[in-house]
Amino acid sequence: MKSYGYILFLTILTIFMNGCKKQPDCPEPMGYQQYGEPFSNVPATEDIVIYEVNLRAFSQEGNLAGVQQKLDHLVSLGVNVIWLMPIQTNGGPLNSPYCISNFYEVDEEYGTLEDLRTFVAEAHSRNMAIILDWVANHTSWDHPWIDSTGWHTTDAQGNIIHPSGTNWTDVADLNFDNTALQEQMIDAMRYWVLEANVDGYRCDAADYVPFDFWQKAIDSLRIIPNREI
Repeated sequence: MKSYGYILFLTILTIFMNGCKKQPDCPEPMGYQQYGEPFSNVPATEDIVIYEVNLRAFSQEGNLAGVQQKLDHLVSLGVNVIWLMPIQTNGGPLNSPYCISNFYEVDEEYGTLEDLRTFVAEAHSRNMAIILDWVANHTSWDHPWIDSTGWHTTDAQGNIIHPSGTNWTDVADLNFDNTALQEQMIDAMRYWVLEANVDGYRCDAADYVPFDFWQKAIDSLRIIPNREI
């Protein structure tokens, strides 16, 4: 069952928790390498000035490079945290950025992983942290996980359904009772922290996802060495 209470504070996933320093009881996450230097000037929560960026609408280019060209303008506004709306490959008939078909890939509309790395580095050089919009609650209907039995919520007849109580028919609801799904989702979140050097997440539809998953995700991200996530 999904938990809807007491997690609205997770709209931004403890963006800047104190990271774990590199110690014997603080193991390296497996499988990925840290790209670049972890950002050391993450603002305190009470000092955050956040700017949400819709990549398609922010610039004429409609991509990461277009936003990068305007970083100095954002600095002039006093921004110290940039929140990027979903950058991952999306699917579905509506072409919504919140309809993810691959949690590990930058949508070619916005650029490449290298473009994201460059963007993050340029933002960090201007003392701005980068957080990604994270869509944990659902996937596109053409996501490979559709073929994984038990990874999505089903009705009494065993048919995968869209999120209950919504009109989000372009997406398929994920089943967070499935431990394998939870582990894979957390793995994807670790991927971007390490491989793209991002600083945290804003969590979409946080109150549709069980509290215990978010706690598990926070604990897993906290053990990444030398980070404030």
